[in-house]
Amino acid sequence: MTRRRWIIIGLAGTFVVVVGLGLLAAILSRAAAPLPAATPIPPRTIPVVVTTHDLAVRTLLQPEDLTLLDVPVELAPLNAVTDLESAVGRITMIRLVAGEMIARHHLADPSNVAHDLAFIIGEDQVLMAFPTTDLMSQINILQPGDLVDILASLEQPVLPGPASATDEEPDKELFTFSVLQQVEISAIVVEIVPARRTGGTTASASRTTTTDADAQPQPTPTPQPAEINPQAILMALSPQDALVLKHIKDAGGIIDIVLRAPTSKARFELSPVMAEYLRDRFELVISR
Repeated sequence: MTRRRWIIIGLAGTFVVVVGLGLLAAILSRAAAPLPAATPIPPRTIPVVVTTHDLAVRTLLQPEDLTLLDVPVELAPLNAVTDLESAVGRITMIRLVAGEMIARHHLADPSNVAHDLAFIIGEDQVLMAFPTTDLMSQINILQPGDLVDILASLEQPVLPGPASATDEEPDKELFTFSVLQQVEISAIVVEIVPARRTGGTTASASRTTTTDADAQPQPTPTPQPAEINPQAILMALSPQDALVLKHIKDAGGIIDIVLRAPTSKARFELSPVMAEYLRDRFELVISR
């Protein structure tokens, strides 16, 4: 019995040792195995407007020129355009290649009188600011995009006849004539003059007001027609036409603007008007 007992104990010990070694090998094998790869976090993206083809400088953007593309946040420019509505109708200030992300400083706004109007005039034109001294310009009828003609009255010396003395100062006569036709108004610069309103408050176009209840900024009231004071009319002209207008203005000419129909394309053949023209047309006879 003693021998059998020792054999059983030996077998049991051997089994325990084998099991222990197996467990140890499994633990060591698991410890040595590489850790499973972590599940990658999907990148955060934002939609960005990109070009569908190459675009030259001064291109007026149309819907077919643009598309939206999701890009990682870290790759998008800080001032990237993120919706198509903010880009369509704008003008490119630089050359853009196909697939290029569009930033806000790449685009000019044709309605921005202060900065971007230079991008909507032709390369052979200049932008001239003309004072609103005539009645038509002062009554808030003219709008950007209107077609107008420009008329002027200017005194000019009358050439002396053969019998006139050469040392006498020549007489002057008033001539009224058409200077330019079919000129499109690019923009109108106005000053908002605050008007006193009911309750003793004054509305200002340059600031917002707050209420005591919630201290939230209130929108500026829409200016009334009587508060709008036109200062200048901006027109895109050829350099020579701009020079003619400047000369007439500097020479003391009286200039008036007349409004055309928006569909008018005719070139009017007009004769300059002076005292002699009025006498002939209306058969005016002055008897002494």
